[in-house]
Amino acid sequence: PGAGKTHTGARMICALVRAGKSVGITANSHKVIRNLLDDVVEAADEMGVDVRCIERVQDPEPDQPRLRFATKNAVLLGAIGTTANVAAGTAWLWSLQAAAGAVDVLFIDEAAQMSLANVLAVSQAATGVVLLGDPQQLDQPMQGSHPDGTDVSALHHILGEHQTIPADRGLFLEETWRLHPDICGFTSEVFY
Repeated sequence: PGAGKTHTGARMICALVRAGKSVGITANSHKVIRNLLDDVVEAADEMGVDVRCIERVQDPEPDQPRLRFATKNAVLLGAIGTTANVAAGTAWLWSLQAAAGAVDVLFIDEAAQMSLANVLAVSQAATGVVLLGDPQQLDQPMQGSHPDGTDVSALHHILGEHQTIPADRGLFLEETWRLHPDICGFTSEVFY
């Protein structure tokens, strides 16, 4: 916690937009999605990148600089590549057949809480997927019974037996900005 996953992800998104790519954002909750979007807007201002975001929401909200809202899937999907270069919504949006190939890269925030099945369902919306998350975070609450192996998150699937991400499978942020180094050292040693 506090290693800068959201901070780093937002800057990665801005770098992709600067390179002419379209980006999608998803997570299990609107709150998590909005948190990353807010960081993307902040990073865009810092980096001088023309980021134009659109988020799929249930209830209409007033548009903000760099961030507007859509209550219909078709409006959001139609905006990608025209009036928006970053689009955000839950797995319900990105798993739609109409969303197939909608973006170049899809960011999945809190990936340790999204089931492998859901990640596979949303992955059809992009040619590349980035998983942001803490593999030691609490798992997504699940209901029902699932066959062996399907109850893990995509992040856990990629990590296998590793406690943290190996260099050949991703980027490990090894420093926290939220805790004193002594507290972080103890927590890391005991928990990770």
